[in-house]
Amino acid sequence: MRLRFALLALTIYGAAATGRKNRKKKIGITFNSGSNTAGNANAGFMRGFQQQMVEIDGEERPSLEAVSYISGVSAGSFVSTIYHFQNSTTADVLFDVAGPTDPSEITEEVLSTIPQGSIFPIFTVTNPAMVFFGQALQIAIPAAVHPLPIYFQFQFLNPFNIEADLPLTSAQIRDDVKSTPIFTTSMIGPAELYPSHVDSVINRAVFAAHNQSLDMLEMVDEDETEFSDIIEEIIAVAGESFAINVRRTDLDVLRLLAEAEGFQINLPAYGTNTEFTIPLSGDVATFDFDGDTIGPFDFQGPYTATYDELSAGSPFTLQKLVGMSGDLLGLFPGLRSFIPVPAIQTIPLSLPIPTVDGNSRNVAFTDGGISDTTGLAALLKMKPDKVIVCHTGSTSQVRLQLGPEVVSTISFQVFNTFGNIFGLTNEENPDNLFSGQTLSHLFNLYSNNENQFVKLVKTFESLRDAGEPLVTTLEGLEVIDNEFWGIKGGWTVDVTIIHMFGVPQ
Repeated sequence: MRLRFALLALTIYGAAATGRKNRKKKIGITFNSGSNTAGNANAGFMRGFQQQMVEIDGEERPSLEAVSYISGVSAGSFVSTIYHFQNSTTADVLFDVAGPTDPSEITEEVLSTIPQGSIFPIFTVTNPAMVFFGQALQIAIPAAVHPLPIYFQFQFLNPFNIEADLPLTSAQIRDDVKSTPIFTTSMIGPAELYPSHVDSVINRAVFAAHNQSLDMLEMVDEDETEFSDIIEEIIAVAGESFAINVRRTDLDVLRLLAEAEGFQINLPAYGTNTEFTIPLSGDVATFDFDGDTIGPFDFQGPYTATYDELSAGSPFTLQKLVGMSGDLLGLFPGLRSFIPVPAIQTIPLSLPIPTVDGNSRNVAFTDGGISDTTGLAALLKMKPDKVIVCHTGSTSQVRLQLGPEVVSTISFQVFNTFGNIFGLTNEENPDNLFSGQTLSHLFNLYSNNENQFVKLVKTFESLRDAGEPLVTTLEGLEVIDNEFWGIKGGWTVDVTIIHMFGVPQ
């Protein structure tokens, strides 16, 4: 049986053109979260970039070498880690560049013969659950060790000879890699309150209050015909309760509500290969956990530290940073209950974070996907000249691709994936942990005096109707101020979006 393989001609023209004109321009690529499915698809995106040649300093080179930053979230960071830190291979081998590229030539038989030196077998052959349970049962995990970095080590790093407990200060980026990796994570409160805080408190009060403050929020233009049509499409797919209360996010209101509720929300954070940053800007944030005995503490951001400064007596390792970027145990109590060693069920991934009084608190971190699923926010901190967003689509919507209504689901996909970056949200599940993604409002919805959400949906629908890949560029998006991410707006950036949602016949 032939498979529809999502390695289309990925249309790298945005990066290629920039690379040809000026090698010094900063190009950033993002890879989204979404478990092994997204990891495999993101590896496919990278394969396309590696195959696409551009001219750099008068020589034809893979377009990945024209990239300055690769920003990954969760599964997106797994692929980025292997690409940057596997030092005994080449990008051509990792991404099986010599293999077939025409989707019509790729069958199950061909997929079974992918070279073991490539990145794809770890996502398609190994059973992650078996690796996880096997290692958890076979090793005696002391109370001070969290299982997720161990799992990521066995699943993603060991197959590529990236050593266990590799200090980030010693981790070397491979010679043929020209980019800096960025890992998104989320700060979720004092380690002493984990996991009860993340299970029952974080984000609940702030976003419930946000929805109760509707008089402070500006309604989206519901009388705008195109937008109303799109909302109707979303309702048709997701049900009326999902889309009937679409509204604008007000970051100023969210900041005030966060202060009033003692900052019981997730705060974005990110790391590169050299330093770690909690970008929150503005006034001192007082973390006040009413009803708990640990007492409040004050944090002044933005805070940036080297990994030596964060070592706390033992080296800060690459596997820990990867674990903080994709720590599913931090999100779902059900997963923690499956771990067969009771001592590790309540151990967070944590860092000592300095407080205003000159002391420090041990603070828990978890999956970056609760702050931003795209990796775009952390990338904007680097002020790139050009951004390419690679997104694999919502895995929960794969079933919808089987029906004739697939075109009408594009608006739902775009809302779920990109609504937050334009400040669009709804009232559904305000107490959900993932409501923290609302903090990633990054662009003016009406950049260039045009509703960019409407433009994106209509463009994708036209491309879909024409049987073309969903690739488009939103030019001159206006970056806005965002204190949660420490972003100072007032500048513009071109954003090319490659959205993997179904494959044309």
